[in-house]
Amino acid sequence: MAHSSSSNDVGQYLDKTEAVEKNIDIIRANISRIKELQTLILGSTLIQREESYRKERDGLINETRTLIFENKDRIKQFEYENSRLHISDPNYELHKRRHEFLREKLTNAVSEYQDVANAYIRQQEDRMARQYKIVNPNATQKEVDNYMKNPTQPVFQQAMLRTGEAHSVLDQVKKRHEDIKNIELTIAELAALLKELHLQAEEQDQNIVQIGENTEKVANNLGKANGNLNIAHLHAISARKKKWICLGILVVIAVILIAVVIVKIPRPNSNSSSSTPIYTTVTSSPNPTAISMV
Repeated sequence: MAHSSSSNDVGQYLDKTEAVEKNIDIIRANISRIKELQTLILGSTLIQREESYRKERDGLINETRTLIFENKDRIKQFEYENSRLHISDPNYELHKRRHEFLREKLTNAVSEYQDVANAYIRQQEDRMARQYKIVNPNATQKEVDNYMKNPTQPVFQQAMLRTGEAHSVLDQVKKRHEDIKNIELTIAELAALLKELHLQAEEQDQNIVQIGENTEKVANNLGKANGNLNIAHLHAISARKKKWICLGILVVIAVILIAVVIVKIPRPNSNSSSSTPIYTTVTSSPNPTAISMV
């Protein structure tokens, strides 16, 4: 029954880890699609098409974010469950390997996602800078840099509105600036998540070291306990021997005391009980010297 229960536990654990692995595959597929859509956004010359790409990408970003955090929590739960297993458990290594595999796979996916987001921001900023130079061909690099920090400032809006096509360009600049800010928030979340995943790895290493130290301590304590038990056993045998010796001495003393008492008790005189009492009779006689003995 114990073997069957252990097999069921392993089966359930593997099912849960396989579900997480499939979700990570979905995350990676979403990241690939997000990368494709961002390339299309950057290369699009039609506003409506760019908006369509951005809408699809934003939906995938939200879905991917949810999947990442949900499965990060599941992997954290696996770590907690594994910490409750003893290192001597036959399934300990299997649990540990699966957890490490999933944590590393999710870490790689998040790192890839972070690279995709950073690349998009750089390309989008370059695109905005080129657009600003088209509207303001005489702009200095300092003006371009200031514009990139906050393209919605009135001074930049007024400069762009001097051209005939500036209205539509300004609207797109605002949207792209908001897009960059949103992606920057995503990058910040991914950075925090990567830090948490790395901390999980460090905690797991510390737990393994602690388990090893605890196992060694238990082994040492068991050795000491066995030694103490052996000493106690020898002491018990010695105590029993001393007890029997004391009992023997007491018996000998008791026998000696009984013998002494018997010797000192006075014995009754056997002759005195059978002797005939002698009576002396004095008879008056004319001769005062005559004495009759009966």
